[in-house]
Amino acid sequence: MVSRQVLHACYHRQTLLSLIVTLCCVSVSSADEPPGVLAKPGFYEPLTEPPCSYCSTQHRKGLIENSDRVVTWLRGAHNGGAIPVRHFLAGPRVVNDTSGLFFYDPDGGYVAAYKKDYGYRFYGWRRGVMVVQGPDGSLWSALSGIAFEGPREGQRLERVPSMVTDWAYWLMLHPESTAYDLFAGDTYRVVPLPTILSQEGRASMGEVDSRLGMMTNILGVEVNGVRKAYPLDQAGERACFVDTVGERRIAVFWYRPTRTAVAFSADLGERRLSFHADTISPESAPMKDRETGTRWTLAGRGIDGPLRGRELQWVNSIQCRWYAWAAEFPDTEVYGQ
Repeated sequence: MVSRQVLHACYHRQTLLSLIVTLCCVSVSSADEPPGVLAKPGFYEPLTEPPCSYCSTQHRKGLIENSDRVVTWLRGAHNGGAIPVRHFLAGPRVVNDTSGLFFYDPDGGYVAAYKKDYGYRFYGWRRGVMVVQGPDGSLWSALSGIAFEGPREGQRLERVPSMVTDWAYWLMLHPESTAYDLFAGDTYRVVPLPTILSQEGRASMGEVDSRLGMMTNILGVEVNGVRKAYPLDQAGERACFVDTVGERRIAVFWYRPTRTAVAFSADLGERRLSFHADTISPESAPMKDRETGTRWTLAGRGIDGPLRGRELQWVNSIQCRWYAWAAEFPDTEVYGQ
């Protein structure tokens, strides 16, 4: 008969062996993940090349609300286009399309638009910012478009001119622009936009730069390697920040009724323009230049005055929350500080 002491010894050896095996498995699993990444591959499935239509056509169906947030691209055929976030991006978080490559990160408060590409999908979070995986396995920051892991490490996706606004406002500016076809309204899963930070986003966030409040709405601008954040929450109904970034004159347009910010070059060819927010201009063109008196839309087009029909050059920028911008670009300057 086996003694009780022998049984206890065998039990403890087995327990210790199980613990060692478990720790080894955890170590191997952790080693497979890039440092600092909270990985949830497959958590959202991307959408690829949904069929196209026109904004005016889709509006008549009554499926898109006037206040629906849309990401728009500002140049190209048909005067650009718009993607309703609730209908096409809130569910998949990634859209691969001929119009562009689009990433939606509700935690960081942005939609990033890049030059068309395919094979990208949601991967997880890093420093509270969404991470996407490319077709070759490379991991990219959705906000900066910079690969930080894999075969394309250090490379960068090319942004396309874009801004985020309301559906009705964009429809007023460019009803002829393109949109995805919603068909009868049951083809795509409509997902309400999150109103709070996800647990995963918070868990991966880390320490936040204290120069601004964590959730402050900003426009992040990047010119010639220089980054600058423009706080928007206290900017009033209409605002124009005229500044120099990376030795380039820029103008940041802000329109509170549609919560829209966008940056353009303050020079039009050889002409230097001084922009300002004009309180008596129509909502379709809330900005004006002092040199010619031309009124400008948020899409950077002159619609009334000597420069009517001319287009401003878009400046690399993205509207997001401060914590996300500062996490990706800790060397950023802050306007007014």
